[in-house]
Amino acid sequence: MTADGVVLVHGGMHGSWCWSRVLPRLELPAVAVDLPRDAGLDGWADTVAGAASGMRAAVVVAHSLAGIVALEALARAGDRIHGAMFVAAVVPRDGQSYFGTLPAPLNRLRELLGVGRRGDIVMPAALARLLLCHDLPPDDARTLVGNLTPEPVSVLNTPVRHRLPDGVRLAYVHTTRDRAVSRRAQELYAARLHPAADRLYLDCGHSAFFSRPHELAALVNTWCAGRPGLTPDGCG
Repeated sequence: MTADGVVLVHGGMHGSWCWSRVLPRLELPAVAVDLPRDAGLDGWADTVAGAASGMRAAVVVAHSLAGIVALEALARAGDRIHGAMFVAAVVPRDGQSYFGTLPAPLNRLRELLGVGRRGDIVMPAALARLLLCHDLPPDDARTLVGNLTPEPVSVLNTPVRHRLPDGVRLAYVHTTRDRAVSRRAQELYAARLHPAADRLYLDCGHSAFFSRPHELAALVNTWCAGRPGLTPDGCG
């Protein structure tokens, strides 16, 4: 069975707006969802599953924090999801939360500072520009930083199920100049996703949907069609 639709899922503090340059370049019917801020991880996964419900065989494209959403959606709606592409995405171990994926020293510092105990959190603008925008033109950087919204801490503390249905296609897209999710972390996440997951590569920072929309859309198109993606040296 080949894919017949694409569901684009934004990462932390983002919204469907981040896919505006990718969406019109996709060959299959596609929808970019907005994850409801007050719904928790279950509600987020239900949103993705609901978007896939109108498709016979959907491909979920998950960026960054949306890796945890894609895993949960696969656990509950795998019969409607043909494949999932994780773009610089977080992949916790089964039963681990997003906060659990952070290095121990960083987690200890976070706890000492009281970050993530309650309510919502948002990345400071200066840090966002450093980690998310270093390869973006100034106008794009302003747009991205200006559109960031607070993230509910409850989602970041929720354990994630890692239950992949049989037969689902998987790919991990490495962003090779990423400052937010390091190369080492991406290698770990890709291996944790599945040893046989396809490995695809984009020469850009974390915000590939702004810096490389043509190339990202091309990866989605070729992968959905079952054709090879890009190797580390950029050759198909």
